[in-house]
This record gives sequence, C-alpha cells and structure tokens, in this order.
Amino acid sequence: MGNADLAAIDAVSLPRFVVDPEALSGARVVLTGTQLRHLRARRLRVGSKLVLADGVSRQRHAVVTAIDRHQAVIRVTDEQSLQRDSSLRLTLAQALLKGDKVDWVIEKTTELGASEVVLFTSERTVGHAGAERQARWTRVARSAAQQCQRSTLPLIVGPVALDQVVARDDAMLRLFFWEQAAPGSLAAVHRQHPQASSVLAVVGPEGGFSPREAAQATAAGFQLVGLAPRILRAETAALAAATLCQFLWGDLGENTG
Repeated sequence: MGNADLAAIDAVSLPRFVVDPEALSGARVVLTGTQLRHLRARRLRVGSKLVLADGVSRQRHAVVTAIDRHQAVIRVTDEQSLQRDSSLRLTLAQALLKGDKVDWVIEKTTELGASEVVLFTSERTVGHAGAERQARWTRVARSAAQQCQRSTLPLIVGPVALDQVVARDDAMLRLFFWEQAAPGSLAAVHRQHPQASSVLAVVGPEGGFSPREAAQATAAGFQLVGLAPRILRAETAALAAATLCQFLWGDLGENTG
C-alpha cells in the first residue's frame, strides 16, 4: 500500500471541520464557538490530528497546537485532494414541510451528496419558515457535511415560490416527482438519458402536488416521474428521490460494480 493510499485512509478516519475558505488559505486556523464545542465533544487535545475543509473544494490536514476555554489553535500541515463529493450536480427542490421535517431532509440529502437544496411554497404547503429557520438549515447542512466527510457544503436556498423552481432550466434533467405519474416512469427516463451530469428533482409537500401544478411543470419541460405504487410521506419521498438520482446518475452505486 502506497503513501497516497495511507493518506486517503488517514483522512477518512480523522475528525473533520468545515471552516471559511479564507481561513484555510493560511498556516493557522482558530476555532471558536460551535466549532470549539464540537472539537471538545470529540475529545481532541493538543497534538490531535484532524482535517479542515473549506466547504468549496479544498481540504487540508492539520493538528491542534493549543486549546483553552475560548479557542483552539490549529496548525495546517499539508494539503490533500481526496474528494468525497458526487460527480452529479443534484439539486433537490423540496416543498416546505411541518415541524422539523425540513431539517431532516437537509441533513440526509447532504449526506447523499446533494449540491443544492431549494425550499419552496406550493398550493398545499402548510409549513412556514422565518429567518431563524434559514440560519438553522445552514447549520444543519454544515454539521451533516462534516459528519459524512464531504469537501463541499450544499447551497441552501429559499423559501421561494414553486413558479421560480419550475422556471429553472440549469439542469440536464428536470424531474417532477408526483404520485400520479405513470408506473416505471423514472426507469424510463433513465433508459432515455443514461448519462446526466446535473439533475433537478422536485418533491412536493405533505398534501402532494395539485394536477394544475403537475401540468405547469410539464409545460415548462419537466418530466413527471413516480417513486412507488404506495403513497410516501413527503420526507420519505425526498430521501428516495435523492437516493435514486445518485444511484442512477451519481456515485451511490460506484462501489458495488
């Protein structure tokens, strides 16, 4: 086993912290607040090794050189390019949901490699969100990215209106997940488009999309697709949609041959 292989294994096993890109450009990084509490929870001490990522593309090995009640000083030791992000640019557009369900969707789809999560309102939306929830969603995404050892953070957008989501044309494939879509519709799309570098997947609220909204998406060029003959909870549908898109067009099945 070569040095590069050993470095890759080491990077996987080490604790990971996401910092600002500007901070990662220097030889010294200071962690405070939530990051310091996370470092203490991991029981790191002077001499402990870790990985710092900038949430965009870079990550570097580092070591703790000092720690007290107010901050931890981290010395950057080198740069390594191990990438744990999917080659698929997956944008999940999720209707607002009740309670903390959106937190769960953001956490799990971040783990699954989503590049962007767009929250939107639709005819049957019952969830609401203020500025405090938007800040929380960003924290949830950052925490999930650290846990699953991603190098990049997903972009969290919204809430916006469904009209704005349907107007987007920045993906090779635009999928509108609807429970009334024809059986096998997602598999049919994959047969027609076996290669895609970007996918926009739209998932509705607890009450689903209305026929008018499905017709609006179709008129805008979206393909109506379904997940199962059963009615899934909205948060389950989001997770299933992200998983299937990563399996069909991303990297979720790469290690299975």
